[in-house]
Amino acid sequence: MSLMGVWIQRLAIGWQAWELSESAVIVGLVAALHLLPAIVFTPFFGVLADRVDSRRAAIVTHIIMILIALTLAIVTLTGRVSTAWLLLLSLLYGITNSAYSPIRLTLIVDLVEKHQYPSAVAITSMTFNLSRFAGPALAGGIVAIYGLGVAYLVNAATYLPLIVSFLLIKIEGQHGDTSGPSGYLDQLLEGIRYTRDHGLIRKIILIASISSAFGRGVLELLPAFSALVFDGGSDVLATLMAAAGIGALAASLFFSIHSTTAHLYKVVLIGAVGVGVSIGLFAAVESLLGGFIAIAALGVCASLVSIGSQIQVQLSVENRLRARVMSLWSLIVFGGPAVGSIVGGLFVREFGAVTTLVIFASGCVILNLLLARRPSIRPASSVHKEG
Repeated sequence: MSLMGVWIQRLAIGWQAWELSESAVIVGLVAALHLLPAIVFTPFFGVLADRVDSRRAAIVTHIIMILIALTLAIVTLTGRVSTAWLLLLSLLYGITNSAYSPIRLTLIVDLVEKHQYPSAVAITSMTFNLSRFAGPALAGGIVAIYGLGVAYLVNAATYLPLIVSFLLIKIEGQHGDTSGPSGYLDQLLEGIRYTRDHGLIRKIILIASISSAFGRGVLELLPAFSALVFDGGSDVLATLMAAAGIGALAASLFFSIHSTTAHLYKVVLIGAVGVGVSIGLFAAVESLLGGFIAIAALGVCASLVSIGSQIQVQLSVENRLRARVMSLWSLIVFGGPAVGSIVGGLFVREFGAVTTLVIFASGCVILNLLLARRPSIRPASSVHKEG
């Protein structure tokens, strides 16, 4: 339910930014501020997530998200909303979400055994992508009938069942041993060095960074593309966002059916190249049906990368370093689209929507092919000892 609310708010705030400014740069900046704090704050929150009670921290972050949603609703319903309000509240949401991200990722392994990680990640991604499909469709109806302010109120309400769930669950001892440096900065640097020195984790994160910047950067700019390419309104935006959700759901089903982890690297790489191809297809289509198909394909490929890379990192990392390493993965997955949406918004203003899509498609394919060489895989234990 809370994820449904997130996608309702994502559509509402993106469309509201377009209505207030009619600027792809502003739309991209609002989207970026939801994601950009991940680049700055997530590694630091990752160290904290290895230290604190994940359940309590999750409750606190979601209470803050409720307050942000309520503020958006109040300024919208009272007619005081402006681009400045949207930018400020997007930034606050981005900071809060960057704190929750490593907490959420460590909760998975607090609740299931290691051999269940792939299934747990796939199920989590499936619920996320179901909401990604249904949320925008529901949001389109809410915005059209009741307005943007009510959409924000709905999002605030959907966090309440999640908070109740966190109050009910019980988690035994977390995150394994406490060996390693005790200083905050030393722990942060330990996680960074571990990620750098682990050949497979490093390569997977680099591929995910390219795909996230280009592919999810395009998805964050769908409010602008809906208007500029298809001359549509919030209904067209909801259709395209639902297409991305359908594609992402298909990728989740793939991972839930194919439980083997032997070919994760190949799956991630194929998905990464597919992201570029899908963007190129989106640039070439002229009908909304064609756009729907292209964005659905983009949703499939982007999710193959994000889900596959998360499973691979979860399986490869030492438990005591999990939150710190996964925070770097989160930095890429959430920070990449922030950079991509800002750059994409500037490119749309300077070169137009179609040219921007062609540039993004070419860059994604070329850079991922350059990274296509199989990484040398070194045991995590040896990396730890050398560190």
